[in-house]
Amino acid sequence: MSNIYSSIIDNKNKLETDFQDCSDFLLRECLVNKTECVVCVLDGMVDSLQLSHMIMEPLLSFKGSYKTSAELFETLKTCVVNSLELNDVNTFEDAYFYLASGFAVVFIDGVSKCLAMGIQGFSKRNTDEPPIESDIKGAKECLVETLNDNKAILRRRLKTPDLKLKQLLIGNSIKKSVVIAYLKSAADEELVSEVENKINSAPIETLQDFGEISAFLDSDISSFFSAVGNTERPDTLCSKLLEGRVAVLVDGSPFAVYVPHLFSDSFNTVDDYDDLPFYATFNRLLKYFAFFISIVLPGFYVATGTFHQELIPTSLLYTIAMAEATTPFSLMQEAIMEFVLYEIMREAGIRLPKMIGHAVAIIGALVIGDAVVNAGLVGSPMLVIVAITAIASYVIYPLYESVSVLRLIFIIVGGLTGIYGIVLGISVICVNIAALNPYGVPYSAPISPLNVKSLGDLFYRDSWKKLARRKVRIQNLRGVNIDEV
Repeated sequence: MSNIYSSIIDNKNKLETDFQDCSDFLLRECLVNKTECVVCVLDGMVDSLQLSHMIMEPLLSFKGSYKTSAELFETLKTCVVNSLELNDVNTFEDAYFYLASGFAVVFIDGVSKCLAMGIQGFSKRNTDEPPIESDIKGAKECLVETLNDNKAILRRRLKTPDLKLKQLLIGNSIKKSVVIAYLKSAADEELVSEVENKINSAPIETLQDFGEISAFLDSDISSFFSAVGNTERPDTLCSKLLEGRVAVLVDGSPFAVYVPHLFSDSFNTVDDYDDLPFYATFNRLLKYFAFFISIVLPGFYVATGTFHQELIPTSLLYTIAMAEATTPFSLMQEAIMEFVLYEIMREAGIRLPKMIGHAVAIIGALVIGDAVVNAGLVGSPMLVIVAITAIASYVIYPLYESVSVLRLIFIIVGGLTGIYGIVLGISVICVNIAALNPYGVPYSAPISPLNVKSLGDLFYRDSWKKLARRKVRIQNLRGVNIDEV
């Protein structure tokens, strides 16, 4: 993109050429005290009333004196227009970015720069109850697609100048705003610098959603688990910032990502800190148990039914044998078939319009729940295992993507190698989790390396009288060495 011309005619020709066939591009020529000017906006991106009263009316009624066009430019900027957001723009690329962000751009004849004034008025979603990370007692507020609204939500919750919201423009082809949020008093400077460097060096042509930037912030070690967390809840995000983590918000995305993300973060919810300690502890242990059985239970059932029948109680073994005697497939084949069918039904239920989504539930109940058993394709004990595992996997929904793939791997491993393969697979996962070390912070902390002081908010939850005395900071965990990043 070229620099802005000093000639108003050249600027107008450039604008009309670049926005040819753009019906939402509005351009008006006017005289500001006998000097030619051009005001342009994108229809639907600005508030028409603000445009009229804050910009057009002051410009057209200006009768002050000036010697040069540059002096007129500064006078309009400092004394005439009423917009609080004012930016000098030197290139057409920046001017187009401001136009697409709800700014009005004013070109003045004889000045090789333009003035961008914020009068945003585009439609946006309200901060309603979080649709994904639901809770019972927590705040009913979520992040939205508008970056400025998300910044305001964070600022309203953390009323301190220590909250830094550093804005960057990312994208080699089309620029998009990205904000790095952190608390200066809590976050390590090395961590903030590393996150900023990774974002600036990411070879992204056009950034559309948070998932694209997450890949460049993640660990370089291959794993089924991500070292980058995401949330749509502002209260959760603020708690992470208070612990010294760094968040990244992408314009157009209702999810914020934060680093470093720990394995134990996936088992914490907002309700854990509103419930009584004993009930919060019970729920916390339930989530760890659900995570374990959602991965291991199908593979363990296949392994014991195929290779280690002596481990199954006699009465249960008879039930399993009777059910499997009428089916043509092995336990491993049954488990794989059932889980693939279940994932197909789940994906169809998500993608279908809500008006007909209930049809998938009915068909799924008939196909998976009744027809396959009556047809003799799958044994009823296997159906029970699938149902228990599917429900357990939703208890720790942040890890569902990892669980759904690992579950199938353990079924295959259990069907081919038995319990020995299951134990080896669990060991490999534990080693892989312990190997992740994003930004110098162990992904498995505070379990490994063990930090006794942090156990009060890990497998169980201490009372707030004890938690209030702790000063939790992610860089204070054992094994952390930010300087080696």
